[in-house]
Amino acid sequence: RTSSNPLILHGRHFGRTVFALCNYPALLTAGILRLEELQDSPIEHYPTDVRREHRVFIELLDSYPGL
Repeated sequence: RTSSNPLILHGRHFGRTVFALCNYPALLTAGILRLEELQDSPIEHYPTDVRREHRVFIELLDSYPGL
């Protein structure tokens, strides 16, 4: 089934891309746990790969208002 609504088409593409490129349940779990850790230690104290993962997590949260 196809749709002429561009938001649906882009949403499906985005979801498939994210699923193919990362383990988003793990990303969400790690991001939520890290939010709690960041109360004691700033993100700058973490390794580069963790900072990058956290940036992706924050961008994911920002892409869904009200989340």
